[in-house]
Amino acid sequence: MFLLIVIATATIGCGNNDASEKKVTPENSFAEISFRSESAELGQIPFKQHANHDFVFSNTGNSPLTIKEVRGNCHCVQGKWPDQPINPGDSAIINVSFDPEELTGNFIRTLTVRSNAKRDSVELKISGEILAKKK
Repeated sequence: MFLLIVIATATIGCGNNDASEKKVTPENSFAEISFRSESAELGQIPFKQHANHDFVFSNTGNSPLTIKEVRGNCHCVQGKWPDQPINPGDSAIINVSFDPEELTGNFIRTLTVRSNAKRDSVELKISGEILAKKK
């Protein structure tokens, strides 16, 4: 009996319990979206001129990241996003286009990015000033 206990203890004690060798399992597998910046100041925009901005993001998780939707709070702001999953460690862009139409003055518009990331909804913001029509 004593020999059995010694062998069992030796076997358990020899296991590799190194925490640095974590295996990715469904329980700890996730995508994570990280933007360089979640807001952009577009500055002064001439009357009726379109403006664009690229929001750069990375997948800092350990599972592929899929952007499901990018929706603006106004029909004047649209987003284009990658249709392929972003692998862990890779980066991509969401291109935002703003069409001020007949608007003038200061503006703030938002876009909601929905994905399969742990933080599944991120709000991006663009702002600036649309100059008045020259007479």
